[in-house]
Amino acid sequence: MTQFKHGFYTLFIMAVAILGCLALSNWLLPLGGILLILQLACAIVALTTSRFYGLLAGVAGALSFNYFFTEPLHSFQIAEVEDSINFVVFIIVAILISELAVYVNSQQHALQVVKTQSSVLRSVSHDLRTPLSTIIGSVETYMTYQDKLDDIERQALLKGVHDEGKRLYVYVENLLQATRIEHNALALNLTHVNLTAFLANLESRINSGRLKVINNSDSRGITVSESLFEQALFNVIDNALKFSDDSVLLMVSRSDGEFKFQIADKGEGISDEQLQAPIQLFQTSRRSDSGKGGIGLGLSVAAGIVHAHGGAIKLSNTTPGLLVSITIPKRD
Repeated sequence: MTQFKHGFYTLFIMAVAILGCLALSNWLLPLGGILLILQLACAIVALTTSRFYGLLAGVAGALSFNYFFTEPLHSFQIAEVEDSINFVVFIIVAILISELAVYVNSQQHALQVVKTQSSVLRSVSHDLRTPLSTIIGSVETYMTYQDKLDDIERQALLKGVHDEGKRLYVYVENLLQATRIEHNALALNLTHVNLTAFLANLESRINSGRLKVINNSDSRGITVSESLFEQALFNVIDNALKFSDDSVLLMVSRSDGEFKFQIADKGEGISDEQLQAPIQLFQTSRRSDSGKGGIGLGLSVAAGIVHAHGGAIKLSNTTPGLLVSITIPKRD
C-alpha cells in the first residue's frame, strides 16, 4: 500500500511540475528555468519518499524535458549538443539529489533516535525508581522492625513488595515487547484459544473488582497469540483503571468476520491532540524526571501487538471517559 501511495505521489508531483513547465514555456521561460523546476520536483520526491522514487522522478523528468522542451519537439531525439549535455547533467543531478535525500533522511532518523533515547532514559529512570524505592523501603522496614511489627503490618509490607514487584514485571515485559516491535522482531505464535477461559484468565490477572466483563460474542474461540494479546488487553485495561476511579467495562462482540474488544472508562479522557496523533512507541507526556506521565509503553505496545495480529485500535473520548476499540480479524 505504501509503494502504491509513493508511486501515485511521484506521478502527481512530476505531472504538476511538467504541466507547470509547459505553461511557463509559453511565456518564454528559458530551458535553464525548466530544468530547475523539474530538478526541484525530483528533490521533493526524493526527500519525501525514497531513493528509488527519487531516481524514478529523475528519469521521468529527463525524458519529459527531452520530449517536450528540446528540438525536435515531441520526440526522444536530441539535435543539439547543448541539449544532450543538459540531459546528461539532469540525470547526474537527479542521482546526486536521491543520494543526498538518503543521507538527509538517515540523519533525521539518527536525530530522532537520539531524542527517543533521551526520552526513554528520562522516563525509565522515573518509572523504575518509584517501585524499586518502595520495594527497598518495605524490605528495610521489615528487616529493621520485624520484631516490633504485628502480623497485619508484616502482611501489608509483603503485599506492597509483591504489588510493586508485579508492577516492575509488567513494565519490563512491556519494555521487552516494545524493543521487539521497534525492530520488527515480534513473533506471533497463533493458537485457537477458548474465549471464555481467555477472558477469565485476563480477569484473574487484573484482579480488580472495578473491571466488568461482558461477552456478547457467539464464538467459543479466537485465534491469537494468547500471551501477547492478553498483554495488549491488560495494558489497555490497566491504563483505564489507573485514570478512572469508577468501574471499567470490557465488552466483547463478533460481527462481519472480526472480534471487537471495547474498553470503556469514566476518567478524564485525553486531549484532541493526543487523539489525532498516531500511537507511537516511547512517547511520554512527562517533561522532566518527575511528575505524572510515563514512557508511553502500555498503550503503544498494545497497539503494536494488535497491528501484528492484523487488527486495529482506535481511541475516542466519551462523556465522560475514554473508549478504546480493538478489532481482531477472525481466523479459521
